[in-house]
Amino acid sequence: MSSYLHKVAGQAINLTGVVSMRLAGRIAFRLFSTTVSPEPKTDKERKLLAMSRNAMREAEPFMLPVHAGMVAAHRFAPIGEPNGKNLLVVHGWGSRIDYMQGLIRGLRQTGAVVIGLDLPGHGGSTGRFLTVPLAIEAIDAAWRQFGPFDAVVGHSFGGFVSAMSAAGPEDWMKRRTPSRLVLIGAPVAAEHVFSQFSGHMGFSRRVSRAMDEEVQRIAGQPISFFSAGRMLAAKPDLPVLVLHAEDDKEVSANAARLYDEAGPHVELQWLNGLGHRRIVNSQQTIDAITRFLV
Repeated sequence: MSSYLHKVAGQAINLTGVVSMRLAGRIAFRLFSTTVSPEPKTDKERKLLAMSRNAMREAEPFMLPVHAGMVAAHRFAPIGEPNGKNLLVVHGWGSRIDYMQGLIRGLRQTGAVVIGLDLPGHGGSTGRFLTVPLAIEAIDAAWRQFGPFDAVVGHSFGGFVSAMSAAGPEDWMKRRTPSRLVLIGAPVAAEHVFSQFSGHMGFSRRVSRAMDEEVQRIAGQPISFFSAGRMLAAKPDLPVLVLHAEDDKEVSANAARLYDEAGPHVELQWLNGLGHRRIVNSQQTIDAITRFLV
């Protein structure tokens, strides 16, 4: 959807709020949570998908059941001498494991088994809808099938939900804590993401509040609850590596700084010049993660 169409849709939802603010909040949240088609949309994505085909053929495919359908998981064997490590990789919003083959191959070359997880509504998984609880359920399914994991590596939204899965309260979710956690270009709080989305759509303040209230209705928690930084601050025994570029135009560098403030168990490394997407398969990223996992 173009920026113009986003604004038109945003104004239509604002008008809906005049009649029913609760309905406007539901529509806004539904729009926020609806995923795009997993088919590549640009020539660059089509080229990247074609380049990944041979690498994806090296994986053993699995379909794991979740409440909303099935999620696709891909088990990649080590390249070279196995080191006994078992790693989970989780992609970002609008992406898929196919697009992370540079990173996955780099991790496999250390001798690790790598599990690549397609989140609901992405890649080979079913559905066209994704929320934080659905993503955490998908991660839990991967743990039940392949875990425990020595480390979870998540990019963007995948890093955000991986952090909450690793450090969230056990009375709300079944915590799945790896030995180490790596976050690449990851947002730190749902409030920030919602605010960015509301601004992009041109929502009124009342519609933005109604969307927050819809989160409370669906998840049983206020939007402020979904703060990965605060959750990690309460888990000082979990070593965390945060990789971010200050030139990231999709996730503010302030998110990385807030993660860094969670405590001395969080290590922040700036990989400037790599933006939000090139950072994923960068050799600098692979080297930093490899050092962290030793």
